[in-house]
Order: sequence, then C-alpha cells, then structure tokens
Amino acid sequence: MPGQALDQAGAGSAARPELLRRLFDDASLFPPASLSMAAAVAGHGRHSVAWYAPLAGPFVCQDTRLAELGAVLTAAGVLGIDVSVIVTAGATAVTAAMDAVVADPRLRLRALEVPAAISAADDPEQAIGVIAEALDAAALAGAAAYIEMPPQVIGGRAERLLAIVADRGYRLKLRTGGASPEAFPDEATLAACLAALAGGRVRFKCTAGLHHAVRHTAADTGFEHHGFLNLLLAVGAADAGASLDQVTAVLAEREPAAVAEQVRAIDADEAERIRALVVSVGTCSTDEPVSDLLGLGLVSR
Repeated sequence: MPGQALDQAGAGSAARPELLRRLFDDASLFPPASLSMAAAVAGHGRHSVAWYAPLAGPFVCQDTRLAELGAVLTAAGVLGIDVSVIVTAGATAVTAAMDAVVADPRLRLRALEVPAAISAADDPEQAIGVIAEALDAAALAGAAAYIEMPPQVIGGRAERLLAIVADRGYRLKLRTGGASPEAFPDEATLAACLAALAGGRVRFKCTAGLHHAVRHTAADTGFEHHGFLNLLLAVGAADAGASLDQVTAVLAEREPAAVAEQVRAIDADEAERIRALVVSVGTCSTDEPVSDLLGLGLVSR
C-alpha cells in the first residue's frame, strides 16, 4: 500500500511520517518544469499511486487554465482531481475562479491562492485587505485560502499584516524563489518572516525554488536555493523560541548529513507542531524532493 512505506519511515533512522505527509503540492505546470497540461496530469496520476503517494498534495493550476484541465481530464478518463487554484488576476477574479471550479464537479477544490500585487508605491495592508474582503465574499465550502506575499514585504509590519490574514482564518503563501536572484530572499529575511509567522501562529505554504532538501547553489544559474528541510527545521526552531540568528543559521546549513541528522531527531510532537504551521511546499517536480529524501535515508520504499 502507498501509505505503508511512509508510515514505516517513522521508525529507525528515517523521518517522522507526520513531518512529510502531503508536503509537496504538484506545481509541475509552472517553471522551470512548465509541463504541458496532459503531461502534468499524467504525472500527477503517477504520483497518486506511487509508494510515496502520502507525500503528494493537490494539483496546482491557474484559474485561466481550468477549462484546459477539464478537457485533459476528459481525454484521460480521470474522474476527479484535488486542485489548488491560483487566481492570477487577484481579488477581482476570485468569484469567477470559484464559478469555474464549481462548474466542473471533477475538480475537488482544496485551496484558493490569490497573489497580492504589491509595488514599492503600494500599501501592503490595503493590498492584503482587498483580497481578504474578496475571499470573505466567496463560498469557499471548506477549502483553504492563501494570500501570497513576498517575505521581503512583511518586515517590520508583520504583526498588522499577518493579523489581516489570520483573524479571518486565511493563510499566507510565501514565494521563496523565481527566475532572478532577487526573487530568492536571503536567510536573514526569510528567518525574520518565519519567526513572525510562528509567533502569530499563522499557517502558510511556500513555493518556488524549493526543489531540493538542503540549501545549495544551483549549478546552472548560480542562484542560492533554500532547502525544504532547512525550512521545516527553521520553523521548528522559531516555534521553540530560537533567536533570529539561530533560525538564520538553520536556513544557511548546507551539509546534507547535518540537516538529515536534525530531521531524524524530530519527534512526533515536534513534527506535528511544525506542520501545524507549514502546510505545504509547492514544487514543479515531486520526483526531485522524493529522490533527495531517499538519498538522505529519510524515507524508504
């Protein structure tokens, strides 16, 4: 059974299953993978029946491609799929996105993700507030709702910004990478953001640049990528009251053996506390993070 391998991973030297369950949202439509819809749906189907299926989350799709997704589901004979829908045009398109999901009963909405378009001249509180109001008016029917903000924006206004999100029961989405070096927040910036989220008990997901388990420099671009295991450990440290310098150091750790050792030391209670904050990580390739976990001995087939 797919769940058996992950459950067994809680024993011995492997990672706690609570730490990894449903961690990886399938963002294979997005760069750098940028798969066609047909290939992405086929890959998602493969993940859903693989031995690592308990690690796999919903299929991430833009609202502007839901009709295309529906056509591929019909051609492939897929009866249903869990989706997290990105509302590309922001607050003004929330209602239309919800209508598109409801129109296709095969789409099981797990989350709605709405980016806040914030320029240097914008007021972040106002930008988030407009999205929150649009989500308030939407019939989410139990689906989660995320408001996307760059970690760099939160800064010293964290308490007020996060309150707008958390007071309504919504979640935050952090972009931790992209197509330029500037899209990757440095360790100190991300550490401050994670500490604020942990302190405010705000649930969140991260996306972009988190294809691998441990912090590294990409050989092809030279970009500095955060590791998804570093992220989980840093949230655990922040939640336990570590200083910003300590959280920053966890994010900066590049030695795979050291990171894996710390992950193995996480018990069930700590794993639950971490995942109570970190809902998921978006990745354009579920295979890559799973391969890293195998290589580190943190999961087994």
